[in-house]
Amino acid sequence: MDNHEYERIDDAHQVANGSVAHCDKAHLTQFSLSEGQRGLYEEVERLRFEVEHLRDQQQALNRTPQSTDFRVSEKGEDHEGDDSSTRHPSDRRGVLCRRPVTLVLALIVAAFLCVGGMRFWNYLQSYEWTDDAEIDGHLDPVSTRINDTVVRVYVENTYHVKAGQPLVDLDPRDYQVGVENAQANLAQAEQGVNAAEQNYELSVANLDAAVATNVKAQLDVKRYGELLSQAVIPRETDDQIVMTGRVDASAVNSDRAAVGAAFQKIGQARAAVQAAQASLDQAKLNLSYTHIVAPATGVVDNKTVQVGQRVQPGEQLLTLVPLNDIWITADFRETQLRKMRPGQPVTVHVDTTGRDYKGYVEGMPGATGELDSLLPPENATGNYVKVVQRLPVRIRLYPRENTDHVLRPGMSVEPTVWVNDQQKTGEQRTLRVATTAAQ
Repeated sequence: MDNHEYERIDDAHQVANGSVAHCDKAHLTQFSLSEGQRGLYEEVERLRFEVEHLRDQQQALNRTPQSTDFRVSEKGEDHEGDDSSTRHPSDRRGVLCRRPVTLVLALIVAAFLCVGGMRFWNYLQSYEWTDDAEIDGHLDPVSTRINDTVVRVYVENTYHVKAGQPLVDLDPRDYQVGVENAQANLAQAEQGVNAAEQNYELSVANLDAAVATNVKAQLDVKRYGELLSQAVIPRETDDQIVMTGRVDASAVNSDRAAVGAAFQKIGQARAAVQAAQASLDQAKLNLSYTHIVAPATGVVDNKTVQVGQRVQPGEQLLTLVPLNDIWITADFRETQLRKMRPGQPVTVHVDTTGRDYKGYVEGMPGATGELDSLLPPENATGNYVKVVQRLPVRIRLYPRENTDHVLRPGMSVEPTVWVNDQQKTGEQRTLRVATTAAQ
């Protein structure tokens, strides 16, 4: 071989070792190549491609060192077989020492999970929740107190009215006549009192006159008795004088009785005046009942009255719903009342508004809801099935929670009673007492 052939072989070895990136084909082809040299050139090209492929794999392995360790560990396991179970504990400690960051992170995550789990468990035990609850309020029925005909209706359903605002008018003419009749009867009774007083005065005057006449008659009886004892007058004259004295004394007693009777008639006449006054007051009340007004501020609901309708006493015309006095009735299971007490804070979620309201437990129930049902249970009959009972708990909102009065009786709510918040429980009781005193 000549020097050129040695140089080409040396270049081929450099390419195989990776020290030469590529071989210039033009340089190789400038010489006349024999058949063996051409095979050597093809072998060099193949080695170059394999070197580039191995280099790419090495770069990929450098980017993913964990997978490399995994392959190495698998290879080591293939060589070691069952000997891995017999490694010395120091080898295991060496693994932990080689990865301290992973160990610390694992311990931190475990600590966070433990603390978070305990806090989450305490949170679950700190409240009682139910969706079997609704807003309750007063439903004031408005009815008539007299028998009459409706002549005017001022409101419709959903109208917001204030206390004293007119609602319905009835025909007042019949009751105006009744008032006038009662006024006439009262005037007549008052005149009867005047007449009785005059009769009393007349009876007193007659009594005075009878007393004076009786005094003179008794003096005459005494004087004529002395004359009879002296035989100055005959006995017949004395007997006549004595009889006159007795008559005058009887007249005094009669007039005294007449005075008492006249005084009693005055009392009867005054009683008649009181009865006439009561009749007049009743007539005026009946007249006032023809103008029906709102007993409280609220919203009109369930209106059934119509113009021209003949109504009877006690017949309901409409319902008035006050919005300033509402509360929540929550039917908790009996197992949820173990730690529930009056005054505990409550968070009430209202489905209609989509917001939460603050309140407190106002009162605990006296009996289960089933006992107040139409057909209460009779366990003594033998057909007893134990079920979890529900008890209605009364929850009151704070005064400033419903200032816009958007809450209505019957709305569905979801109350959450915080049964473990003892500090807030005392604060809620204090605030409740202060609110009650202010009202």
